[in-house]
Amino acid sequence: MTDQPHLSQFIATDKGANLTFVGYSANDAGNILRDFFMFAGFTMETGTPISGLYTTGSAGGRVLLGGLANRKKYSVSVWADATQTYVQVESVMSGASGGVLGAVRERKGRDETKGQLHMFMQQFAKK
Repeated sequence: MTDQPHLSQFIATDKGANLTFVGYSANDAGNILRDFFMFAGFTMETGTPISGLYTTGSAGGRVLLGGLANRKKYSVSVWADATQTYVQVESVMSGASGGVLGAVRERKGRDETKGQLHMFMQQFAKK
């Protein structure tokens, strides 16, 4: 009997997470991530579900308000080999434009998004 498709690994990183799926195509995994980001209030700024950039907040607001603006930007890259599909989710913002406050808020925002992603992905974990 073949395993059901599932998330086999979730590794939190400093800037995001690395995920490994079994039984899902790259397109399927990309669509799962797209659903997560849309659910979390992000929009796809550029790309496709397998290689895209998801954002929330205003770039203009970030320039004007620096660390006080609520801006998040994540890149998603999905690729597969013969047996597994891999996803890298990574924040592409440093918070540097907002000074110390911006860097602290960026770190807090990353941790919050990683936690939300981990919770969302539990529905795909092997039962």
